[in-house]
Amino acid sequence: MVDTLFVDGIWEKEIVLGKEVLEFFAKEKIASVALFASVQFLQLDTVRKQLQEAGIVVKETKAKRTHVQTQVLGCDAYHDSYSDELDADAILYIGDGLFHPKAILLSQARKKSIKDIIIWDPVSVMMKKLGKSDIERQWKRREANIKRFIAAETIGILVTIKPGQQYLHLAEKLRADLVKNGKKGYIFIDNTIDISLFENYPFIDAWVNTACPRIGMDDIVNVRQSLVNIKEAFDPVKALEELA
Repeated sequence: MVDTLFVDGIWEKEIVLGKEVLEFFAKEKIASVALFASVQFLQLDTVRKQLQEAGIVVKETKAKRTHVQTQVLGCDAYHDSYSDELDADAILYIGDGLFHPKAILLSQARKKSIKDIIIWDPVSVMMKKLGKSDIERQWKRREANIKRFIAAETIGILVTIKPGQQYLHLAEKLRADLVKNGKKGYIFIDNTIDISLFENYPFIDAWVNTACPRIGMDDIVNVRQSLVNIKEAFDPVKALEELA
């Protein structure tokens, strides 16, 4: 038997907000901040202190799929992934890359007012801002994809064997529902879902993703056929209403 040792990949340097972040909050008269970070950057005592000294209330929440307060995962991209802490004046994300803060942005799809995500990257020591315009194309395509899924006759259901993302039972249930409604459903099982292979199956009108929900959000702009997530596939009419 092979022994497995898990080592936390924590950012070991002190995380300190750059003055541009604090100046931005002062200029915009931000009184409260919803604080988030990826798992490597959860050592945020100095950041909390900086914000509090600036007179800013720090709000924190525990996303559904995380183990601790403030942590965010890429799959926390639905409207019910977070509690009301998103109603703070601003959203501050600590970390590198855009994958995780984009999840917070996508989770606001049902809201009339979309808050930008202010990003402080401790690695590049740089402030960035992520806003609605950065995912506009995805939102428009998402609504169109759901409508195309409703009209589709032949559905391909994608299942991964990766631990934590494997939902074969949901795929089988959806396939049974499709057949009951006079449609054809095919289940495709693989370790890694490669959207470039979709073109090998031209008879598929629409795809349903059962793995990481970001596949059905980020990759939809790169697929010819309709691509929706399993949550939307079970009740596409409701999904459309939520996007309206």
